[in-house]
Amino acid sequence: MNREAAFAGSFYPADKKKLTAMLDGFFSGVQKETKREKTGCVVAPHAGYVYSGQTAAFSYSALKKAKTFVILSPNHTGYGRSISIWPDGEWETPLGKAKVNSALSKKIAEALGTETDTEAHLGEHSIEVQLPFLQHSFGNNFDFVAITLGTGNLAGLERLGKAIAEKTNGMAVAVIASSDFTHFETEESAKKKDLAAIKFIEKIDIEGFYSEVGEKQLSICGYAAIIAAMKYCVSAKGFKKGRLLHYDSSATASRDKANVVGYAAIGFY
Repeated sequence: MNREAAFAGSFYPADKKKLTAMLDGFFSGVQKETKREKTGCVVAPHAGYVYSGQTAAFSYSALKKAKTFVILSPNHTGYGRSISIWPDGEWETPLGKAKVNSALSKKIAEALGTETDTEAHLGEHSIEVQLPFLQHSFGNNFDFVAITLGTGNLAGLERLGKAIAEKTNGMAVAVIASSDFTHFETEESAKKKDLAAIKFIEKIDIEGFYSEVGEKQLSICGYAAIIAAMKYCVSAKGFKKGRLLHYDSSATASRDKANVVGYAAIGFY
């Protein structure tokens, strides 16, 4: 099952040259900062590139090269399975075709007692927008697993993170949690809430982060993806901490500080 680019021309340029130039600009902006230690797990935003692309470049500048990338994302549409794993084929972007690792996708689905699914992915942007960053960084010499999450069940998310760790043991793998942070609040309020939540992520405190999101009703759309990624980090890598690499909001591009979305680049070490 192949998937055509659904958001080229809206979230990011449909023209290859324009897209490449935009990505070059983002990564050039990162190079002005201190070089980051490479890691096998990051959190990256997924808004329109004009808003979150610079922050995403910080995530990808810290991401090590891998043969396979597992991308975890929220389900914004509500369609498909609660844990939806794309089965096989290729996803197309203006930079080429990215191949799905069908064997690994099936293994993870089987470990969870579920079947692969395409419905949740067809109108979902939060994995597609990550692929041009991977293609720009590593060419098309990789494959990937696409997992969209429509569940907030903590035990299920931890089980997913552990399954990814177990089924990728011995493989050259990196994990990406696709998430934006606070939605549609003032810049001041969003930043305060986001930095408080990120402190739990930096400690890889899964239960603390989960409680923070629930008790304060935070609008971090990819919190489930972040939880699964943190569980992977603990299970597969023995990582001890997260590190905030960059924080920004949509106000930088829109100049509207009254109604923003927050973006964070985070690496795990």
